[in-house]
Amino acid sequence: MADEKNELNVDLENNLITSINPEVTGNSSSFDQNMADEKNEMNIDLGNDLVTYVNSEGDVNFDYDYNTFKNDSAVSEDHIKSFAFKNDPARIPNSVSVTFQSYFVELGPCQPTSYNLPNKEFPKTYYSNDKFRSFHESYYFKQVENQPPCKRWWLSYSLSENKIFCISCKLFGLPKAKKQNLVSSGSCYWKNILRVIRNHENFLEHLESEINRNLFTKRLKLDLRIEIIHSANRKVAENREIVRTIIDVLVFISRQNIALRGHNEKHLSLNKSNFLELISLLGDYHPTLENHLNTIKLKDHNRLTFLSNSSQNALLNILKEQIRAKILDDIKHSQMFSVIIDTTTDISNLERFTLIAHYVYKGFIQERLVALITASDGTGKGLFQEFCNITDKYNLNWRSHLYAQAYDGAASMQGQYSGLKTLIQQQNHKAIYIWCFAHLLNLVVIDTADSSLLIRQFFGDLQGIIAFMRARKRTAKFVDCQKKLQPTKRIQKIKLFSNTRWTSRGRVINVVYSKFKALTMCLCNLSKFDNRTTASGVNSYLKIITTFNFVLTMILLKRIFAITTQLSNYLQSKSLDFIEALRLVDVSEKQLICDSEFEKIVNEAKYFTKENQLTEVYFKDSRQCVKKKLPGEETADEVISSPFIKYRCETYFKVLDKVNTSIQSRFSGARDILKDLNLLSPERLEYYSKNNKPLPKDSFSKLTSWVPCINLDQIKNEYTVFSKSYKEVISGDDIPLMLHQESPSEPNSESEYLTSDDETEQNKSVKEEIGIDKILYILSTYDLQAAFPNLHITFKALGTLPVSSSSAERSFSKV
Repeated sequence: MADEKNELNVDLENNLITSINPEVTGNSSSFDQNMADEKNEMNIDLGNDLVTYVNSEGDVNFDYDYNTFKNDSAVSEDHIKSFAFKNDPARIPNSVSVTFQSYFVELGPCQPTSYNLPNKEFPKTYYSNDKFRSFHESYYFKQVENQPPCKRWWLSYSLSENKIFCISCKLFGLPKAKKQNLVSSGSCYWKNILRVIRNHENFLEHLESEINRNLFTKRLKLDLRIEIIHSANRKVAENREIVRTIIDVLVFISRQNIALRGHNEKHLSLNKSNFLELISLLGDYHPTLENHLNTIKLKDHNRLTFLSNSSQNALLNILKEQIRAKILDDIKHSQMFSVIIDTTTDISNLERFTLIAHYVYKGFIQERLVALITASDGTGKGLFQEFCNITDKYNLNWRSHLYAQAYDGAASMQGQYSGLKTLIQQQNHKAIYIWCFAHLLNLVVIDTADSSLLIRQFFGDLQGIIAFMRARKRTAKFVDCQKKLQPTKRIQKIKLFSNTRWTSRGRVINVVYSKFKALTMCLCNLSKFDNRTTASGVNSYLKIITTFNFVLTMILLKRIFAITTQLSNYLQSKSLDFIEALRLVDVSEKQLICDSEFEKIVNEAKYFTKENQLTEVYFKDSRQCVKKKLPGEETADEVISSPFIKYRCETYFKVLDKVNTSIQSRFSGARDILKDLNLLSPERLEYYSKNNKPLPKDSFSKLTSWVPCINLDQIKNEYTVFSKSYKEVISGDDIPLMLHQESPSEPNSESEYLTSDDETEQNKSVKEEIGIDKILYILSTYDLQAAFPNLHITFKALGTLPVSSSSAERSFSKV
């Protein structure tokens, strides 16, 4: 598509885009100019016959439909055949209809110049004094004293008869005027032609004809102008409908997160782009758009198409600013917000800086992208400068309305002296720092994986198997084995580990567990290959995965990842509140730390080995190490001889201890924040609704330092009254379904391991309990905001606290 330079005006209220292309809309002055320009070609619709006419100078290159004149009884066949010019006055009948009056008025007088004639000169007439005289084009103009020459519109020259006629009297004259020689037969008296012209101009009947012509012409121009205005308005309406459809296509493509442009967008391309192909598809069901597309194909010159890359970018920028304006209005209306900031290096090795706003609007917790820019400096001071530039540009008062900030564990973010969170807190002490819960959980899993020697060996062996099976032929063999053993189940492949997302380990373990028979069968088939490297690697990995220790460790880690991955998905939810997040962490911790589960895991490993027909179905017996007992030594110092006990002590218990200590230490900072907000939890509200006990004296004391606008005495009274009617208030049936009644969405279909067979009812009940978002919705929408203003602000501040910074990373993924 050709680049378009036409500007686009956007009606932000009605989402209508109007082209100001002068070819489409125009204005009154342009209409007048077009009417005054006698050289412009025009089209007149004469009933069902479209007559194309030329300029007033009588261009002989035209196509004329002679059948049109046959409808008029005053026109003869001889007139039709002898036409040299369309507006030849000798061939115009003395009596014509109004339709042909309009036609000949628009054609204008036949006033050819010598250049338009075949021999480049007017025909000459011989007179008795041996002189040749002829018509001259200077007679078309009347010389007025002290004035520039004015054109004689009435004077019309007939090439077919070499005479001049008065076209005004012929078309608009009264019967007396039509009896004049210049009307009925014309004049070729070239010797005194100037005197003939001047005498005719002074006739009273001629002047009346000129007045009639002028009135008719004005009425015709007025009707034509109205028609053109209606045509222009219709074109504007069509353009708006076309642009509205294009905007819908752009919104659809943006929501689907697919590319707009294609590699080859020429007309002959079979696949131009997502945008153009979708426009073409909609054109089959949209007549206006289809006509627009057909017009583009017919015209090769540059015109306004609304489909070029510049138009796409212009419309996308308009939509972007509209959405951003709405987000900023919501943030300013809330007057309490948090920021989620993250950086990453793109493919061009530039630092990308994203800022997400977390706030509460009309009772709902929102996380929306505010800006995504390129940062020149990735240090804490550089990021702080970018943060200030964005907030100043969009008039966000972060020094008064910023209440929290959530980042990952990067030193530039959470540095104690020059980190971003420290620089912000120097100017706004209310902006508490929250370490992303999802990152903390990821660190817990890393600590657990490094806690035992067997766990470290297991991940090392598993990573070696992944690298070995990534070859093309080995992957194909693994797929064939799955089709033979499990023809009705989905084909799965072993994927690489992610260095930052330890949940990817859980997905690999799940594939190995569910496709264990196919994996062993594939390795057995690969052992028969002639390649020595392949045969050696197959034998090594086949021995490793068929051991009981490998199977037992795989089942143990599968259970751990089934809990932690599910928890990680919950913690990455946009609308999860702070109290519910910590409660989910506590529930998952109780599920992980369970001493009685070891025997169940061992029995499951034994059943797994028998089902897969492995030779090693239990712990391998090892030679008992006899140690000489010295004086003073106790029985506890003896070497553990039982493999069962050794695995339980050195692997299972170590893993549980590490999970416990890691969760407590990693989430200790978040628990310190919760101390001030614990009274807002649904459990505490229910407790005080059943028991008429007074609140502690220091209740909400620390909260008032974080949210200064809260009145300490009033919030205690509001809390007491609200807690008594807590159950009745939340029992409404018209409350919309909130986050905690929904299951976490997992994009990978290999997530059946997320729901463990041993999932407790306690975790299920957590999903069904009333969350902070429901209470916040009730206080915001049921006319309780005025009755409980301090309590509403408190719950709003709680909803403003972000749980994770996953939305910032998702913004990078979208880009």
